Amino acid sequence: MGFLTKQSVTELEQINRALENEGLNLLSGESDIKRLGEGSWHYAYLIESEQLVLRIPKKVAYDEAVAFNRDQLTAEYGSTKAFYKIANEAQKGMCPEHFHYFIDEDLTYTIESYVGKTLGLEGQTQQQSKQYGRDIGEFFRALEEIDPPYEGIGYLEVGENGELKGGLDMELRACIVEERGEYEEEFHALLSYAHGFNKERVSVIGNELIPNRSIDREKRILTNQDTSPENLIFTKDGVKMIDPVPLLYTGTSLAANHVFNYHTFFHTVHDTRRYGKGNYHRHVPLLRAHADGFVEGYTQDSKQKRMDLHIEVFLKLVTMAHTHLELLKEETLTKEQVIRFGTKDQIEKRLHIYLTELESF
Repeated sequence: MGFLTKQSVTELEQINRALENEGLNLLSGESDIKRLGEGSWHYAYLIESEQLVLRIPKKVAYDEAVAFNRDQLTAEYGSTKAFYKIANEAQKGMCPEHFHYFIDEDLTYTIESYVGKTLGLEGQTQQQSKQYGRDIGEFFRALEEIDPPYEGIGYLEVGENGELKGGLDMELRACIVEERGEYEEEFHALLSYAHGFNKERVSVIGNELIPNRSIDREKRILTNQDTSPENLIFTKDGVKMIDPVPLLYTGTSLAANHVFNYHTFFHTVHDTRRYGKGNYHRHVPLLRAHADGFVEGYTQDSKQKRMDLHIEVFLKLVTMAHTHLELLKEETLTKEQVIRFGTKDQIEKRLHIYLTELESF
């Protein structure tokens, strides 16, 4: 177990250094440590007496050493704090109410309210799963009513004066139009792919949907890219959201990202190291019920919103299929690509699943 620090410390010492820094009671021994889990980048601990979660960054992520980068950590933690605030305005109690972070070369951590224990996917019925999806859909729709506190587009980074801002300095409309052009290129690259699917049918579907992508109906918001089941806490009192990847973009795009992931992506990548522990292939009906509920909650009987979302989900499928096609062209895959996407055989099988889905869209 290695923490992001230059010092040689035990787990208990690093936890207690964070607690001392926060003015909280220290743990008296190893037996007091309550491990909540291990993400790709952080270890998480429950501080039971305070009902807080302490997260400490790891020294190694995806088999690579992590370098201390103050600006990167400030952007990550600062954007999480901002997202939690906006999320709780959109729907009270959706995210932790309290969030604080501290960044130093020898001690970096975040500490936030504990929002409860999750039922996980295995603890849900299909009906519950659909309701959780509906709740998240309503939440994503409510986010679209809130103006973002930052300028720019994309993932947040630290600007020249220490302020947070989107990494791209461009108008939303121009960004959506440019991105639509990229989707069209990816779509045509898929159509020139050699074999194994009904190109004529897919071509007709794409040529109908892509030009109708929602542009002028979109507004710039602060939203969340990572709503995987490991970052949702499914409680008896509803669903909660933690550990976001916030970004400034259109609501429809990120709503579609959620639908695509739950309907298609998660269960197709169950054979990768990155997603394997979720066992998503065992929960396909639940994941799809969740996606269906999300669509209902997000579109709220608006035919226009439903069509905009439908087109955007199609684009997510196109770009994921194209990513797989590009990976197959690589001479060798990087360690991180293998962790995320698996071997070339797995990637090729998955590509054919996506092409089949495009046919029936």
